[in-house]
Amino acid sequence: MLEEERFLLVKIINLLIISLLVNSCAIATTTGSLVGSASTSARGFSGTLEDTYLMSKIVSKITLMKLSNFSNITVSVINGKVLLAGNIENQEKRLELIKKVWWVDGVKEVLNELEIGPRTSFSQKAEDFIFEAKIEKRLLFEPGIFSNNYSVNVVNGKVYVMGISSDIEEKIKVENFLNNMNDIKKLILLLDIPKSIKDGK
Repeated sequence: MLEEERFLLVKIINLLIISLLVNSCAIATTTGSLVGSASTSARGFSGTLEDTYLMSKIVSKITLMKLSNFSNITVSVINGKVLLAGNIENQEKRLELIKKVWWVDGVKEVLNELEIGPRTSFSQKAEDFIFEAKIEKRLLFEPGIFSNNYSVNVVNGKVYVMGISSDIEEKIKVENFLNNMNDIKKLILLLDIPKSIKDGK
């Protein structure tokens, strides 16, 4: 492991501990592939660490806002792009949250999918969790798709899939595979390919 990666890992662990101590209420967060499987992700180990560190900083920022429906917000980070999804109490809080996320160093883009509304019911959360696991399982067993490259979130029945495909063929395959699922009512795909492939290297 490179010195830079060790440094990032230490910072991530420290920030995650701080986040847990600041608020015992768990925010729904994901960075797609976990550090343990980072070596098989198209982002690579370093890219995954950077996203995990960035997410930790964002979560720490959000915990200080004292939102009434804090646990209804999902944060995903892929390659510096941040997806915010879920319910928030009012427009003022939504704008404040988005602004605070933009101020976090390392954020390249903020994808706002926050809806103004009450807390998500327990039954809806349970349905979202079960459906999320089902989609992840489908991706895991589909030939030609490397599931470690993708983050799946289901929020209020909407399916969000973020990730960096290994190449253009995998990206197209994932798009077609998910679009052909009849039980997905609303699908938001946020897929990319490595910069080296885009640049033709």
